[in-house]
Amino acid sequence: MSFIAKHITHHDERLIYLARLHWIYIAKGIGWLILLGGFGIFINWLVLFKFGALPSSNMPFLSPTQAVFVDLIPGLIPAITGLMIFLVYLFKVLGTEIALTNKRLIYKTGLMFVQSTEVELAEVSECSVDNGFFGAFVGYGSIHLDCRFVGDFNLPVIKEPYQMLRQINKLRIGHEGDTLPKI
Repeated sequence: MSFIAKHITHHDERLIYLARLHWIYIAKGIGWLILLGGFGIFINWLVLFKFGALPSSNMPFLSPTQAVFVDLIPGLIPAITGLMIFLVYLFKVLGTEIALTNKRLIYKTGLMFVQSTEVELAEVSECSVDNGFFGAFVGYGSIHLDCRFVGDFNLPVIKEPYQMLRQINKLRIGHEGDTLPKI
């Protein structure tokens, strides 16, 4: 069960649609990990083979295990940075939920420190999707909601954004029909 359905929705609300971030975030993290890991390997290759000067050769007091670690430090720094960037993207994907109920849209981020932002569907005046060139092929996009009185509301890249947009518009039309005067 999702965090939003369990902790944030009211007893009289119905969960209509639940969206997660697209896998493109994981691909970005893997891309950074490969790029910076490869750069670290290249730096170690330069230090060990091209220049021929090991950093530990000036430190005779180190044990062989410590010397290997000292020799690998220049390449470990970018590799660890790539791992950290990958973990940031991974935790972002795992900790983000976007839920559409029959009354509001809820955007929750965080695993341990949860932050949620919500907007009532009656306040939404316009919706648009930006999926870009690559997003049209892979099936992702970000949703921009223009809301009255609360300002703009931007959702991150999710899969199948037009399906969520259809659900929002269907519910908005239902809310507007409730507020129209009866003749």
